[in-house]
Amino acid sequence: MKNIDKSIEELENDYWCEPNFSSYVSETCHSARKKTITKLLYEEIRLMIGQKIGLKYLLPIAVSILEKNPLIEVTFFKGDLLIQLLRLDIIDWKYNKMDLHKFRTIILDNYSLIKSCEEIPIKMTEKYFLK
Repeated sequence: MKNIDKSIEELENDYWCEPNFSSYVSETCHSARKKTITKLLYEEIRLMIGQKIGLKYLLPIAVSILEKNPLIEVTFFKGDLLIQLLRLDIIDWKYNKMDLHKFRTIILDNYSLIKSCEEIPIKMTEKYFLK
């Protein structure tokens, strides 16, 4: 992936003011948007994907992580990064069609493993198989 030496702010040319209120999510997302992509922690990637921030740039990284370990435990539980991607709508992948294909392959190739993970409702995978 090119541009990994830039921040989400730079790539999107969208510079946010400081957050209006103090919360873990708000402060972490604001801070992470300023970091170069190469310096983002997996937790920051997981969190920003959950907030639909920088998807165009973060989805390829998340998919690459999941290719190595589909049930990686980033912060809370086994499969927490996977579940963040499963929560996205198909339209959220509009700039990442190849990554969506890779993600579907990860789900198919690891379906039994995913199904065995109590934290992930297997029904969440269904929308990724509808054409």
